[in-house]
Amino acid sequence: MMSGKNYKNFQKIYNDQKLSHHPFKRMFKYLNWCFKNIDFNDQNVLDIGGGNGIFSYYSKFKGAKEVVNLEPFSDGSTFFDFSNQKINSQLEIHVKKITLQEFKTNEKFGIIILHDSINHLDESLFENIHKSEKDYKDYQKIIDKIISLLSPNGQILVTDCSRRNFWGDLGLKSPFAPSIEWNLHQSPKLIQSFFKNDKFSFILRWSPFKRLGSLGKIISFLGVIPSYFMQSHFNLLINKK
Repeated sequence: MMSGKNYKNFQKIYNDQKLSHHPFKRMFKYLNWCFKNIDFNDQNVLDIGGGNGIFSYYSKFKGAKEVVNLEPFSDGSTFFDFSNQKINSQLEIHVKKITLQEFKTNEKFGIIILHDSINHLDESLFENIHKSEKDYKDYQKIIDKIISLLSPNGQILVTDCSRRNFWGDLGLKSPFAPSIEWNLHQSPKLIQSFFKNDKFSFILRWSPFKRLGSLGKIISFLGVIPSYFMQSHFNLLINKK
């Protein structure tokens, strides 16, 4: 469960391990927005492509029982430094330096997080799933594995940039997201289609632009149109019925 002590420990981990270039309070507001409608309390969480662990640590802070972070690039990287993760045992996470495809377990997870990682599970396939039936079917097998790891009534959170963006459509770099290669992303509608054969419901939101603070959050309520001109970043919560 949350406590003032855990909040301070989460903040300390965040600052010590430089989990983001954003100030802590700004990022903390985003995390609360990002994981709205998710109750982490006493849940097993799988953070796929969890990077430096920011979402895993947040899950523990919010009361998760166990958190597994699959991050194959953490091996030998100074960027993924988990040496301080035991500052508070209640915030300890488990890091596995393997891909989803290599991950084997009999455990089920109430919450599965794919924060900006769904396109990295197999980039060569993902780039073409909107136009190649074969690549789509091969990617469906990866998604099916994720579904097999989900508990009854579990939740999957997917965030990513959509393929369509005003700047990208003009062949230009977005001033709001200059590093994004739009061709390596897909629309949330296409992501949803992978779950068409199972009993799932969806909540789609468009992410606030963090640097704009409260204004960015207000703009996000306007939906896809302002996002199309900014970063086209979506938040898709997939609920298993």
